[in-house]
Amino acid sequence: MKHVSDTRTDYHYYEEVSAHPLFQVIIIAVLGVLVYLSVIIPHDVPKIVMGFVAIILVFIYGNFMRLRVSISSTRLKVGYRVIQQSIRLDNIDYIETRRPAWYWYGGLGIRFGLDWSIGFIQNFKRGVRVTPKHGRKIFFSTENPEAVVNIVNDLIEKNRQ
Repeated sequence: MKHVSDTRTDYHYYEEVSAHPLFQVIIIAVLGVLVYLSVIIPHDVPKIVMGFVAIILVFIYGNFMRLRVSISSTRLKVGYRVIQQSIRLDNIDYIETRRPAWYWYGGLGIRFGLDWSIGFIQNFKRGVRVTPKHGRKIFFSTENPEAVVNIVNDLIEKNRQ
């Protein structure tokens, strides 16, 4: 996790939130089972399918290991290596800290909430929910939800002046 206030990057905040340890254990366990099965199965076709599944799991593991949260003077950006969501600060109607019930998003990773919001879920702790003036609500995990809300609110106020 890093807090940045740097004129070269225009970041007022930057953080990388690691995946929940359970996610890491499950992916590594499934990869281990695939490797074991590919060794004991005598035919080539299942090995090719298992190799393909293993490649997909490695991609998932690499992509979803860290959630990046950055706040610049004009944007809040949340996402993983490949999949990201960005919202202009002047489009934010309301921002708050929240700890949704576990069933609201139903797991880790990118999820749709029961209210059709997009969730970037790394853990089941308190996070930040952004309600835009236009578009879909966003919820994301962060280690410092109060700091994120305060920085965004300060920048919104500063941009209005």
